[in-house]
Amino acid sequence: MNHFANESSKTIAFQGEPVRLKLEQSYDHFEGWGTSLAWWANDLGGWKDQAKVSEVMDLVFDPEKGLGLNIVRYNIGGEENPDMKALRPGGDVPGFQPEPGVWDWEADAGQRAILQGSLERGVNIAEAFSNSPPYWMTISGSVTGAVDGGNNLREDQYDVFADYLTEVVKHYRDEWGITFRTLDPLNEPSSDWWKKGNMQEGSHFTNDKQAEIIKKVAASLKSKGLNGTVISAADDNSIDETVHNFGLYDQDTLDVIDQINTHSYNGSKMEELRTLAERYGKKLWMSEYGTGGSEPHSHEDMTSVQELAERIMFDLKIMQPSAWVYWQAVEDEGANNNWGFIHANFNGEEQYEMTKQYYGMAQFTKFIRPGAKIIPTDDGRTLAAYDAEQKRLVLVIRNELSAGTTGFELEAFDLNSTSTAQVYQTSPDRNMEQLEDVPVYNNGLEVPTVDNSITTVVLEGVTLQMN
Repeated sequence: MNHFANESSKTIAFQGEPVRLKLEQSYDHFEGWGTSLAWWANDLGGWKDQAKVSEVMDLVFDPEKGLGLNIVRYNIGGEENPDMKALRPGGDVPGFQPEPGVWDWEADAGQRAILQGSLERGVNIAEAFSNSPPYWMTISGSVTGAVDGGNNLREDQYDVFADYLTEVVKHYRDEWGITFRTLDPLNEPSSDWWKKGNMQEGSHFTNDKQAEIIKKVAASLKSKGLNGTVISAADDNSIDETVHNFGLYDQDTLDVIDQINTHSYNGSKMEELRTLAERYGKKLWMSEYGTGGSEPHSHEDMTSVQELAERIMFDLKIMQPSAWVYWQAVEDEGANNNWGFIHANFNGEEQYEMTKQYYGMAQFTKFIRPGAKIIPTDDGRTLAAYDAEQKRLVLVIRNELSAGTTGFELEAFDLNSTSTAQVYQTSPDRNMEQLEDVPVYNNGLEVPTVDNSITTVVLEGVTLQMN
């Protein structure tokens, strides 16, 4: 098989200008890939066919059988007003306090089952987050938002809401042995589209009200001795909104936030946010992104795969977050979109199907594992990562253009112990299919790529010679 055995002693003459790794911009605080459990876990956790549940769980969380996502974001539900019937399938997440003074710890069994199953499959970081306070704490009487899209938490309920969130965190720790590393009390709080009658939970908070609830939740965590859980915020829809909010928070608010969460649906201030996190000494997460592509119900749609790959590459290379978290790994088949890696039936028949996005995500998550050093390149369509412990170098190529060859100059690495590199590809015709190995030379390699593809190259047994 090893018919390239002598290639590593030779130097390749690249066909064109090779991609160069920018090692001086690399970072080693990457702790993994994740998904929110809202809303799919609420539904999937209630399926009677446990074999199918296990299959989906393996596909999402198992590092050998599936994507190997190791981070989950657990949604503390608000529970909708029984008189409101607008929430989407899966989105009616039960709350633990259906009315003032009443606690129901049997609630949300579906999402809890998926959370517990994910931990059994290797998930090692869990965050709790809220989309809305319980309906009876709100001004509108609904978890879907205020009538006008403004603040929706009643003035007399800020302490009550903080107590609610931290009591859930405490119960999970004490009764189920699950410690949420972070608690995020907000979700896209600057957005004004959270209006009564929407099909999902959501709540707007002006900047001063964001600061108020952040400080109250932090104080509540402390008073209950929940030292293993810290605050993350503000989970805004756009990177620019996140930068804006942190510029307005007072020092007391900044002091109690340990982690900056941002969504990356919109915004361009990635470098500014990275610098801001470094200046304040905060961990930075890309806590939510999802793409649906342009062709609803086309599971073979490469548009969403390319959007996903582009977003991952830009976020990791420029914003440099510690974690990259997709919205919901499993989407409702009936939602008439192509979001999610797996489509399942949230309304009846317990069936699921894979989408092309699943394989696009696997091109990253299967090979770039927690603890790897993320290495930007001088080319916008490539990304590199190096795992010193495993001696594994991973190169990912996003090609929307015509078929061709991509070369990588790798002189910073000792390549003498490896003669070939493995190649995996997702394209209109392939689902993370392993192709023929490519030869490795002492100064790098060249990889053939096809049009509209994501290609991952894996070099085993290599060492980094210079930092």
